[in-house]
Amino acid sequence: MRLDLNESPHGAGVVFTKRVLELLAAQAWNRYPDVAGDAAREAAAALYGWRASGTLVGNGSNELLAGLARALLPVGGTLARLEPSFSMYPVVAQRQRARQLEVRLDSPEFAADRARLLEAASQADLVLLASPNNPTGGVLPVERIREVTALGKPTVWDGAYLEFAGLDALPLLREFPNLIVLRSLSKAWGLAGLRVGALLASPEMAARVSEQTLPFATGWVALAAYQAATELRETGTALVADIVAERERQLAALRRLSRVGVVPSAGNFFLLRVEGLRGEYLAEALRARGIAVHHAESLSASGHVRVTVGAVAEGDALVAAVREVAGR
Repeated sequence: MRLDLNESPHGAGVVFTKRVLELLAAQAWNRYPDVAGDAAREAAAALYGWRASGTLVGNGSNELLAGLARALLPVGGTLARLEPSFSMYPVVAQRQRARQLEVRLDSPEFAADRARLLEAASQADLVLLASPNNPTGGVLPVERIREVTALGKPTVWDGAYLEFAGLDALPLLREFPNLIVLRSLSKAWGLAGLRVGALLASPEMAARVSEQTLPFATGWVALAAYQAATELRETGTALVADIVAERERQLAALRRLSRVGVVPSAGNFFLLRVEGLRGEYLAEALRARGIAVHHAESLSASGHVRVTVGAVAEGDALVAAVREVAGR
């Protein structure tokens, strides 16, 4: 049972799939899409309510993250980020041979200290902030993101899980030309296998990042996915509502178990621990019972593992397995 990759337990459904295939069938597959991906950019902009001139589309938001790091993080420069956070942030920093300023998120609250965050951001060439944060599930107050962005440094709000938190990044985008917001169809729309993501920013900032992406970077699939999502918005809304409800059901059931702790989350995942077990041992115990969860070295000492919210049957199996592990 794969509860380790933050994938959606459901696809986007028959109606959505049919519409994507219809849109793909209408294209000439022997022809390249437009060189700058303008049609896909317009479709993504329509979905997210942003201007097409400030929108880029990539093969997953990771591709856009890599491009913006090349554009905005000088070789040998300084990156400020939360720790623990998304595992790709150290990768892009290392490729730029950048120094990393980490703002620790410590158990049990996993909250970012305001003074430390602002101090790190003030010294950085680029700031990367995931909210909701992966793997902790916490949300940075929008006012805190505003304070960081107001420092004037290029600041990225990684919003891969924004839908699950009900957050709106557009007001800050309108306010700050140095802010970049990353979005994804992988999580809320259950399209991880299609690798479709977007970047929202000022037209000037988007142009800087675009210089670090290749021509013809995205194909017809990205265009079809964003067009279908724009036409069928209620599908994404329903998928998110289903996952949020199941997340809260699982958290409530786990809280009733002795020796078990969970961390409130605004994502499609949450942190889980069993008193007396390090994170790697808990992950091994669950794997022995047929359930894969994500173990991060930075969370081992506090005993936490990250669990993806699965379907109802998977949630029941998880609770049963954790009850068994905790009752040993």
